[in-house]
Amino acid sequence: MLSKKLKALAVLFLLLFTIVALIGCGQETPGQESSGDSGPSGSGGGTPASGGKIILGWVSPLTGTAANQGQQLLDGANLAVKEINESGGINGKMLELDPQDDKSDPKEAANIATKFTSDDRILGVVGNYNSSCALAGFPIYNEAGLPMITVGTSPVITEQHGPYCFRLAVTDAFQGKYVTEWLFEDGFSKPAILYENNDYGRGLMEVVEAEVKNLGGEVAIKETYMMGETKDFTAILTKVKASDADCLFIAGLYNEGALITKQARQLGIDLPVYSNEALFEQIYIDLAGEAAEGTKVCGLLVPSDPDPVVQKFFTAYDKEYGKLAGTFSAFGYDMVKIFARAIEEVGEDREKITEYLKNMPEYEGASGRITFDEEHDAVRPTLKRIIVRNGNFELVQ
Repeated sequence: MLSKKLKALAVLFLLLFTIVALIGCGQETPGQESSGDSGPSGSGGGTPASGGKIILGWVSPLTGTAANQGQQLLDGANLAVKEINESGGINGKMLELDPQDDKSDPKEAANIATKFTSDDRILGVVGNYNSSCALAGFPIYNEAGLPMITVGTSPVITEQHGPYCFRLAVTDAFQGKYVTEWLFEDGFSKPAILYENNDYGRGLMEVVEAEVKNLGGEVAIKETYMMGETKDFTAILTKVKASDADCLFIAGLYNEGALITKQARQLGIDLPVYSNEALFEQIYIDLAGEAAEGTKVCGLLVPSDPDPVVQKFFTAYDKEYGKLAGTFSAFGYDMVKIFARAIEEVGEDREKITEYLKNMPEYEGASGRITFDEEHDAVRPTLKRIIVRNGNFELVQ
């Protein structure tokens, strides 16, 4: 009797061992397809990054004071993904985004960069919006060899981008000089500069201040404020009113920009207002109301632009979201399309994608024609002069 029981147990153990062995043989190593290709995933070698999917990281603010720009970036990126997948994907694989909210917080941006770089499936990163967040992520992306494209505009980015990071937006240095030259052409030479107390605001302020001096003028007064915190600009604007400023330059985003413009008009300050593309947002007009009239900014994406590529983008965006696309919608769209073209050309290899971006042939996108220079900054033919007229942004002819 005991012998029969032992034999039965032996048969049972042998059966269980066989099943486990068969299951183990059938499993694939994470990051590998059933073809058996054993190259490293995402960073060298030819192994597909995610078993039929190609994944890009996406990071920008979806909450906080810059959530509007972040949502635009995501909407544009998602539209690009949809178009690419509807056309068959990239080399037959579907494209997917992994979106993360950095909350305009450099610490959060660094945490997300660590998350992305530790995931071999991620082949590139689209983001960040805030310059301070981009600067926090750069060392992490560079150490891991993960290519990323940002829209941060601080001049410091040019110095600190490292070998794997690129910039799609026009730098604050270029924008600041461009708009300063414009205000001088309009007959002004003593701007009051109000700027955010962060990398972006300080950088833009310094560029404008230097260019004013270079052109023979002087900054009448410069005052700083805290993004997302300063609501009452009465004290600052009272100083501006008492100065000999002949115009106002706002080096900040649309929320504070609208408050400044509106409160200035309420205090009887009728100085002409200038800024860069940060105020080139419909929400600035919505918030400032009639006070926004006459504001002069620079930008890339204008609804009245007859360029067929631009008009095609506006039409597709309106069809998808039922609203007018903004500049950052175009940036998000173009960043995804650029990565897609790189992957299509050189494959799922981080190093090869980076090399492609360094020597990228001209890309004609929604935000214009683009190449990258040796500093990894976008090279664009020109900016456009834009003014608020009758509650709308219009090209200055």
